[in-house]
Amino acid sequence: MSLFFAETWVLTISSLITKILSALYRIPLQNLVGNRGFFIYQQVYPLYGLCTAIALSGLPMFVSQVLAEDKVNQAQNQRHLLQGALVLGILGALLLKLAAPQIASGMGDPSLTPLVAVLSWFYLLAPLEAVLRGIYQSDLQMLPTAISQVSEQIIRVLIIIIAAICLSSRDYLMGTWAHAGAAIGAAGAIIILLGFHLPISAKPQPQLRKAGNSHLLRRFLSEGLLLSLFSGVLVLFQAIDSFTVFKALQAAFYQHAQELKGIYDRAQSLAQLAIVLAVSLATTILPQLSQSDQDKQAELKNITLHVALVLAASCAVGMAALMPQINTLFFKDAQQSWSLAVYVLAAFFIAYAIVINTLMQAQHQQQQNWLALLLAVISKWLLNRVLIPPLGIFGASSATLLASIILAVLLYFNSDQSLRQGLFKKHFLLKLSLVVLLLFIFVKIMSIFWRFFAPLSRLSALWEVSVTIICSVILVVILSYRWQLLTGQEWKILPGGQRILQKLGEKHALR
Repeated sequence: MSLFFAETWVLTISSLITKILSALYRIPLQNLVGNRGFFIYQQVYPLYGLCTAIALSGLPMFVSQVLAEDKVNQAQNQRHLLQGALVLGILGALLLKLAAPQIASGMGDPSLTPLVAVLSWFYLLAPLEAVLRGIYQSDLQMLPTAISQVSEQIIRVLIIIIAAICLSSRDYLMGTWAHAGAAIGAAGAIIILLGFHLPISAKPQPQLRKAGNSHLLRRFLSEGLLLSLFSGVLVLFQAIDSFTVFKALQAAFYQHAQELKGIYDRAQSLAQLAIVLAVSLATTILPQLSQSDQDKQAELKNITLHVALVLAASCAVGMAALMPQINTLFFKDAQQSWSLAVYVLAAFFIAYAIVINTLMQAQHQQQQNWLALLLAVISKWLLNRVLIPPLGIFGASSATLLASIILAVLLYFNSDQSLRQGLFKKHFLLKLSLVVLLLFIFVKIMSIFWRFFAPLSRLSALWEVSVTIICSVILVVILSYRWQLLTGQEWKILPGGQRILQKLGEKHALR
C-alpha cells in the first residue's frame, strides 16, 4: 500500500502542477486581453476541456483497468486499443472540422469558427496520447504520465501567453493561436511518452484470444465513456454555459454581455483547483482496486473517499470565503465575487461525484450513473434558462451549484451501502461540516480584520491571500486532528501528514 500511494502522489502532484498552470495562465491572459478577449477564448474552451478530460483521466483510467484485469490477453488488448485510438482521433478531428461553423453559431458568435476548427488537430492526437498513458498506468508506472502532463501544459501555456502578448488587440486571431497550442502540446506529450520503455506483454495463446475491437468498443461505451464524462463534469457544465449564458444575457438585454460572461468564466479555473486532488486520487486507484481482495478494497475506498472530500471541501469553502481577495489579486477587481464564490462551492459536490463514480466503476456498478449524469446536465440547462434572465451570472453560478448537488445526491443513492456508510462512520460528515463552517467564519473574520488597515487593492490582496491561506491550513489541520476527522492511515497519505503525526502524536488522530 505504501508503494501504491507513493505512485499515486507522483500523479497527484503532476496533476496539481498541471491544474495550477491551467489556472495561472488565465491570470495573465485575462490581464492582457481583458474580459472580452477572455470571453472569446473561454467560449470555445469546453471543446478542449472535454477532450482533455478524456486524455488526462477518463480514457487512461479505462485503459489501465482493461489491461490490469486481463493479463493473459494484455498484448492483444494493447494493439486493439492503439488501433481504436487512431480511428477515434481521425473521426473526431473530421467531425469537429466540418461542424465548426454550426458550433460557433450555436454559441451565439459565428466569428468563433476558426477557434473551433483549429482544435480538430488536438482531437486527432488526444486519443493516442490517452491510450499510451493508460498502458503505463496499468503497469503502475505513473512517471511517464506525470512528465507528459506537465510538459504538455507548459508548451500549451507558453503558446497561449505569446499569442496574448503579440495579438492582444486582435481577439479572435489571438484565440485561434491560443487554442492551436493544445495540439502542439499534445504532440510534445506523445513524443515524451514514446521516449519511455513502453510495457510490452507476452503474446497470448491463440485459444485464449477473445477481446476484439468491437468488444473493447462496447466496453468503452458502457464504462470508459461514462468515466471520461464524469472526469469532466465541470467542463460539461461549462459547455452548457457556452451555448446558453451569453445568448441568455443578450436576450435579457444585459449590457456588455461578452464582458459579463468573461467575468463569469474566471470561476471555472478556480473550481478546478479544488477538484484536482480528488480526481488525481481517483485516477490511479482503479488498477489497485481491481486486483485487491474484498477487505483491502473496502479500506482503499474509505481512504480515497475521506481524503478526497476533506481536501475538496477545505479548498472550495476556503476559496469561496476568500473570493473578493482572490478575484482582485488574479483579475484586477472584485466584480461579481459572490457569483464566483457560489460557483466554486460546486467543486465539493463534483469531487464527491467523481470519486463515487470511480469507486463504483472499479466494481462494475456504474451503469445506473448514466441517468444521474443526464439528469444533472438537463438540470443545469433548465436552471440556466430560469435563473439567468432575472439574476444574470449569479443565476448561472447558482445553476451550476444546484446541478452539482443534484448529481451528488443521485450518486449517493446509487452507491452501495458501504460507500454511503463511509460518509457517516464515526460522524465523519458532521465533523467535516463543522470544520469547513469554522473555516468559512475564520476567513471572513480575517477579511474584516484586514479592512481596518487598508482598502482592498491588488497589493493588499497579495498579503491577505498569502497569510490567510497559511492560517487556514493550520486551522484545518488542528481541528481535523483534535476532532479525529481522519484515521492514522488517512493522515499518513496526506502530504506532510506523517510529519504532523510525529509532531502531535497519534493519540488523538485515530477516528
